[in-house]
Amino acid sequence: MGGPTCEVLLETDDGPTLDSIDAILAAAAERIERTRKGRVWAVWVGGRPVHVSVSPVSVVLSAGCNEPQDYEVLRRLAGAFAAKLGGIATEPET
Repeated sequence: MGGPTCEVLLETDDGPTLDSIDAILAAAAERIERTRKGRVWAVWVGGRPVHVSVSPVSVVLSAGCNEPQDYEVLRRLAGAFAAKLGGIATEPET
């Protein structure tokens, strides 16, 4: 990916947390590709590609492009994750 990245710190990466992440992405994205193990997604929000992955301690978001709207997409998604999962979101940066 060639754009900004940010992350949301997690308390847990259990099944209900992964389900919440998937639900947030499904609601926000016009296109979503999921992996078999349910820990990595490729999504398109407002026509902007975003790669999302979950580690044991965080959700990492990476934009595919480096335009102002890519930063805004990451801020929106990270804010939704932080609000729903009780985590702390970092600011998107390159």
